[in-house]
Amino acid sequence: MASFNGQTAESMRVGSDLSNLFSIDSSGVVTLTGTSKRHLSVRPQTSYSSIIGQGKPTAVSLGAYTGFSLPVYNSDSEELFFKVSSVPGRWDGASDIVFSARCALAGAEDVGDKFQLQLSWANKACTSGVISSSTTDVPVETTVLADRAAQYSVYNVEFTIDWDGPNPDIAVGDELAFRLRQIAASGSQVSNEIIVCSVLVTYQVDKMFKV
Repeated sequence: MASFNGQTAESMRVGSDLSNLFSIDSSGVVTLTGTSKRHLSVRPQTSYSSIIGQGKPTAVSLGAYTGFSLPVYNSDSEELFFKVSSVPGRWDGASDIVFSARCALAGAEDVGDKFQLQLSWANKACTSGVISSSTTDVPVETTVLADRAAQYSVYNVEFTIDWDGPNPDIAVGDELAFRLRQIAASGSQVSNEIIVCSVLVTYQVDKMFKV
């Protein structure tokens, strides 16, 4: 069997740190360990049908970009839905999954004002198309900064998904559904709506040549 730096071809060293290796199985899949792991970001599918059907949220143009403007949610208010058709096989199955929303202020705000976004998720297809309000709600509050208080100032809001409970664990191949709302902040609320410009779902991956 071929070897490299004293190791077999199934366990080849990357660099000088023996804890950072890659291995090749009989199918040709390369698995990474330690700091050799990388990240994969995918853009989830936006549910435009729900936006068109309700006539909201309102689309907003920011130069070459288009976003959706969210007010603070109430019982009949605006929200956004997204879907990932399949959790990729390259995910390591152990690390956090992160949903990030790139947002902009719809108008100038006072420094120290706050806005809070809430992400809710489900990892099984829902025949009703509804994601229940439950323990999968993940709120993240953001404070307006001195150098980013002007109209269209950009913030990146990240939500860490508790994939290993209390719902059924997320697994490779699962469909993921997401709902994004703006909810009331704990302190001084921004006076304008928040524009959601784009979203990404990021996984730490430990495999190559596997979808």
